[in-house]
Amino acid sequence: MHYTARVDPRSETPAGNPAPAGRREPLLRRRRLPLALSVAAAALFAAVGVAEVLLRDPVAASLRSDDAWLVALMFVTALPLALLWRLPFVALCLTVGSLLIQLVLGYQYPQTAVWAVVAASFVTVLFDVWPRAIAGGFVVAAGFVALFFTVGGVTWTDAVTTWLLLSVVWSLAIALRIYRTNAVVAERRAALFAGDREARAREAIADERARLARELHDSVGHALNVVVLHAGAARCVLPEKPDVALEALQSIETAGRQALNDIERVLGILREPGEDVGYDAQPGLREIEALCQQVREAGLPVRLSVAGERRPLPPSLELTAYRIVQEALTNTLKHAGRTEASVSLGYSARALTIEVLDGGRGLTVGDTEGGRGLLGMRERVAAFRGELVAGPRAEGGFAVRALLPLEKEDT
Repeated sequence: MHYTARVDPRSETPAGNPAPAGRREPLLRRRRLPLALSVAAAALFAAVGVAEVLLRDPVAASLRSDDAWLVALMFVTALPLALLWRLPFVALCLTVGSLLIQLVLGYQYPQTAVWAVVAASFVTVLFDVWPRAIAGGFVVAAGFVALFFTVGGVTWTDAVTTWLLLSVVWSLAIALRIYRTNAVVAERRAALFAGDREARAREAIADERARLARELHDSVGHALNVVVLHAGAARCVLPEKPDVALEALQSIETAGRQALNDIERVLGILREPGEDVGYDAQPGLREIEALCQQVREAGLPVRLSVAGERRPLPPSLELTAYRIVQEALTNTLKHAGRTEASVSLGYSARALTIEVLDGGRGLTVGDTEGGRGLLGMRERVAAFRGELVAGPRAEGGFAVRALLPLEKEDT
């Protein structure tokens, strides 16, 4: 099963988490300005603004003199910055409104008030949701248009300079917002991919457990049933027919050895995590002819020859032999072009040999080193402590030769 999920950048919130349906995520969650920093910024702007009003030179005669009301308005301009933690758009509106009130009443606005508007604009564009961030831009623009046309003494130079300053601040905030949004989306996508990998790993573990259970049931379970049946028969006939009992004991020995070999191979797989060596006990050497016929029907002439005396082999070994022939013929179909192939099976007392040859173009050295199919064959052969040689032939074509021991080597 494959798990996928779509990441929608429009659902991005300051916290970087998906917003619940039907409502907006609270503003400035994990990455927002903390409350202490917002309050500190408000206090700082208020202190600097009051100091500027008290210490600056007298204003022009056409403007209203600095007084306690201007000091109070400076507090009203700076203190809304404490709302940046929760409501940056509201803080921006209050700051712009207070600045306009100063101008309408005829005061010379302090430069600190302008920087308070700049700070509120930056935070609103960077952290608030897009509709309010855009609305904040219109609020600031409307405020400066009203300032320019309703208040005397504002020159074009002052207006252009202030507008350029705000434009730079807005551009920087938008760039940071886009970068932050992309980072949030990438983080969310990485989390989804990590979850997908974990789900795949759990699924692979479950599949492996089921495969091993089938392997033990089919091979070891069958051998134990044989052992039980023959042991019961031997016990019954031992006093009267010792020869028959001896044959039963020999069958028990053979079945027990096969079960031990299968258990050792399963334990070998478990001792090496990450290996994908499969032994689903289904096809075997008896199905090689049917496999060759399927390949012939696909357009590749195949000759099958068997040397030595056929005899039953452990199901896992027969499956491995079948898979080796199957993969070799598949590679020939895929890579060799128009050619012929031959499959040779050799039975001896201690080993089964497999040879698959073709006269086609063959694989390159890089293909033989990195191919998944050839790697799978090597893993299967290694599980039986066998040998595999695969590569181009000197006379042309490709060769796969495998030797599978039929008995466990002495250690």
